[in-house]
Amino acid sequence: MSYRRKRYHAKRPGRESGEQQTILPAVEYSNPGVSRSMPASRLTSGLPYQRTVDEDHIDYLIQKWDNRLLTPIIVSFRDGKFNVVDGQHRIACMRRMAGDRDVIVPCLIYDGMTYEEEAELCYKLDEAKSRLSLSQATKALTESRTDAEILEIKRLVENNGFEWALGKKFGEAYEITVTRSLINAYRFLGGTAFSRMLCLIAGTWRGAPGSLKAPIFSGVALFLKTYETEVSDHIFIRSMSAIDPDAIIRRGKADFSASRAALRYARVILEQYNSQQHGGRKLPYRFKK
Repeated sequence: MSYRRKRYHAKRPGRESGEQQTILPAVEYSNPGVSRSMPASRLTSGLPYQRTVDEDHIDYLIQKWDNRLLTPIIVSFRDGKFNVVDGQHRIACMRRMAGDRDVIVPCLIYDGMTYEEEAELCYKLDEAKSRLSLSQATKALTESRTDAEILEIKRLVENNGFEWALGKKFGEAYEITVTRSLINAYRFLGGTAFSRMLCLIAGTWRGAPGSLKAPIFSGVALFLKTYETEVSDHIFIRSMSAIDPDAIIRRGKADFSASRAALRYARVILEQYNSQQHGGRKLPYRFKK
């Protein structure tokens, strides 16, 4: 008789059916940024991809201030400078509350990013917080150079002598501050016709701020889309030069027979264009409701 002990093995879950248990490896998630507290005076703010500091927003943040909710300032160390990617309003709040003296702020510092990567990160951070206006988001995208459509619109704008002054509320001569209507016009017309529209507007009103408002872009875009090759650029510039762009906007707003805003302004443009024509050379009414 053998006195060797029998060895009993505990059954593992799932082994009865022949299945093997999958053991997930432990995964460690880490943030590559380095946490460090720094004087605000050593941080560089106001880069083009950032939002303009809003004094009203600073007042609001100070009223709601709670030190427990303070998150680190996102900083990029590049070319020997500590660039603020996200957090310039928080810095402004802390300095004001300290009597405009320098303050020590918590930072999360990244190294090795390019300017474009900073702009992209700024855009993503603000987008995640849902606090960017379309103009601010578009400005960040132009600086990051990650959106081909936005870059093409910017290129065509500049090729026709304008500046896309994103983030500004009011523009000076040749500064386009609108965003949505410009993007819509590009998508509606396509690159070639969009460039023609900008060229006509520049040639007609010489960059006057009133000619660079959303109603003018939407009205001219619809007019050119409807009549395309029938429109003479020379006659357009001659006829439209005789009317102030603000007058086109006022007359379009007073037209309550069309619910579509672009159609209201396009009608005024058609009427003004035909005022310089004679007889059968006038363009027929072809707008669709």
